[in-house]
Amino acid sequence: KKDINKVDDETLILADVSEKAMRQVKEFALELLSDKVEEGILTKEQAERIVDELVSGKWTHDYPLSFEKVKEMGLKVSTDMPHEVYALMSLYPQSGMGRPSVQYIPLPITPKQNEKK
Repeated sequence: KKDINKVDDETLILADVSEKAMRQVKEFALELLSDKVEEGILTKEQAERIVDELVSGKWTHDYPLSFEKVKEMGLKVSTDMPHEVYALMSLYPQSGMGRPSVQYIPLPITPKQNEKK
């Protein structure tokens, strides 16, 4: 581990902000599961384990969690969706995943100066 005295101030500030953000997200996620704990659907320990897995940095924020993965975590999930929800969602088409791929070009590409036409 790098000596704290050799780390620049900006990095220390960013580390502090990220620690606070992680704590806030964890607290909010536990709050979202609190009704499941109160109803006896989850124990407090199960809720904490689920939240730890979700906020641990294991996945990026745009990583889709599958039905199977969420169920494996211990959350009650269903694939039943009312037809009306599909109809509503069809009004708001999504652009797809924002993950970089061979088709993703973040900057405009201009022809090279010496490229022949």
